[in-house]
Amino acid sequence: MVELKKILFPTDFSANSTHALLQAQRLTRFDGELIVQHVVSNYFDRHPHWTTIFDVHELQKHMDFFIEEEMARTLPALDGSLRIRRVISKGKPAEEIAALAEREVVDMIVMGSAKGVVTNKVIRMTNRPVLAISGSLDLLHDRPRRILVATDFSDHSKKIVRYAFELKETFGASIYLLYVIETTKAIEFALKQGHLLNAQERMKEWALNQLVNLIPDEAMTDSRVVTIVEAGSPSEMIVRVADEIGADLTILGTHEYGVVQRHLLGTTTDKLLSTLATPLLTVKL
Repeated sequence: MVELKKILFPTDFSANSTHALLQAQRLTRFDGELIVQHVVSNYFDRHPHWTTIFDVHELQKHMDFFIEEEMARTLPALDGSLRIRRVISKGKPAEEIAALAEREVVDMIVMGSAKGVVTNKVIRMTNRPVLAISGSLDLLHDRPRRILVATDFSDHSKKIVRYAFELKETFGASIYLLYVIETTKAIEFALKQGHLLNAQERMKEWALNQLVNLIPDEAMTDSRVVTIVEAGSPSEMIVRVADEIGADLTILGTHEYGVVQRHLLGTTTDKLLSTLATPLLTVKL
């Protein structure tokens, strides 16, 4: 069973990050610790002309004090039974977030915006699970009730499925296992024209059998485990299925791609960060 005893919550005090603060609190166990981090840059490194007007060191102190005041103002509403630690870091946001997550060996990073550039960078830089929450999401439950996990049947992705089943037990949730048969426009056209007779049905039958093989023995007869096979674009199908089943959480394994490959093909993760309305939990493969 997954133990969420230490969660890192980076915040920039925006509406999106404040929206995610409640979810970070809900996910942290009552005897756990919530680390709230704000990253500030050294304000004057790139603007040395300000040194001719102000005492830079004194102004830096005032700005840092403002950040501490903002953190103190934002956090008192949290449950008093939860341990909260405030951390102010200086540097580049994604780098500092990833570095703190590794030093603290956190169980999860909860980010306030699923569409931000910083979130994308953190996902690529850390080995910790990252939960990206859209600012428009209406959080209906204290814990996820329907978990969607997409798999490609690779050896690495099996680890993601095991992790998803552990979350299922932690939250008492239903789990939906999804495999997308990736097709090109040409293949889709051929299928519609009747070519490749029964090919799609055979592929779906094979994929359903593979999904069943991923289910742990103890969950084989659990009615809360559902298998789904779709055909098309992985990112589009994941978004559609998540919407159709009313997923509270979507889990995806992430790969590291080179710059050229990322530019030409993009990644499913990148596309989901900009289109998925539900929280997206990424786990490094």
